[in-house]
Amino acid sequence: MMHARSGTDLAHPKPLPDTPALEARRAPAPLLVVKTHLSTTDPDELLPTFSRLYPGATLRPLARTAFRCHFGVTAAGTVSFVAGDWDLGSRVEAAALGDRYALVFAGEGSSDGEVEIRRRRLSITPGKRAALFIPGRPASIRMPVGTKGRTLTVERSALEAHFALLTGHTSRGVISFDPELDITAGGGATLHGIVRLLREEIERPAASPFVRPRLFDVLLTALVTIPRHEGSRLLDLPPPRVAPAVVRRAEEYIAAHAGEPIRLSDIVAAAGAPARSLQAAFRAARGVTPMEFLKLRRLELSRHMLLAPRPETTVSGVAAVIGFRNAGRFSVEYRKCFQESPSETLARGRGLRRGNPKTCG
Repeated sequence: MMHARSGTDLAHPKPLPDTPALEARRAPAPLLVVKTHLSTTDPDELLPTFSRLYPGATLRPLARTAFRCHFGVTAAGTVSFVAGDWDLGSRVEAAALGDRYALVFAGEGSSDGEVEIRRRRLSITPGKRAALFIPGRPASIRMPVGTKGRTLTVERSALEAHFALLTGHTSRGVISFDPELDITAGGGATLHGIVRLLREEIERPAASPFVRPRLFDVLLTALVTIPRHEGSRLLDLPPPRVAPAVVRRAEEYIAAHAGEPIRLSDIVAAAGAPARSLQAAFRAARGVTPMEFLKLRRLELSRHMLLAPRPETTVSGVAAVIGFRNAGRFSVEYRKCFQESPSETLARGRGLRRGNPKTCG
């Protein structure tokens, strides 16, 4: 359970903007999601779509086999999800992959795929092993009959910017990950779960604009921190300390923008300190991380909406507006803060348009 310590904005919240102003800020441009689907028996027909993801790659059937593939791409911002069902098998080779990191899994019921990365031969096994491809490096993938490839690709610039965000250091060239990833337990299983959750959220037709940005940050953080790489030593070191003014700047930014779908990168830029240092300083000063503090501020906003409801206001609608995918989870978090359920607050707000709201703390 999170409690704001004495002296925080939550203990003495600043006046909240009126509900119409909040409504106006809650309608940012949605993240553009682009989907491509193709079923073909002709490798040349698939190659243009394939080459946009993996420039320089060649695609051909396995020796002495025909070719048939069902291929789908869902692109959202800097991330793409690729599903390839290789009914009759194929082989992909690239002298150097393009400017994307690619995390390759095998779908349920798939045959094992075989990859070669930096002269290492690895298997992609459903529910057990995945492989991580690095931009600009040669790679080879053999997909036997019945292989179901499930790939996450991330633009190089986005992942390397997130590394700099966390550490305060820019990467020297590409991040050289260990290409083999065990997804049966520990961090590998966590990363696999995050990938599936983000794909599910992107596929949702009415996803909250608050949820997706947070999941993108969680995914990038997991990719940077879970697989080992040359920069892992920087993440293992204690974060440098920062001045109290950094925490104040972060608090002021969060308070001013809590009604918007901001990301950790926005808070870090406003504070002027690496994310790990900001998180450590924030936890020491306030007992919570910046993103937890943001959640508490959004709960304050939800209370404002429930106490001054419009005719169409509902608990589930308010939960979605502030970024909760699940109304039940919102109710649990709300009760922790205010010692009453959101439905009780809404009933009181409908009956008494004016009241003395409790604060979270």
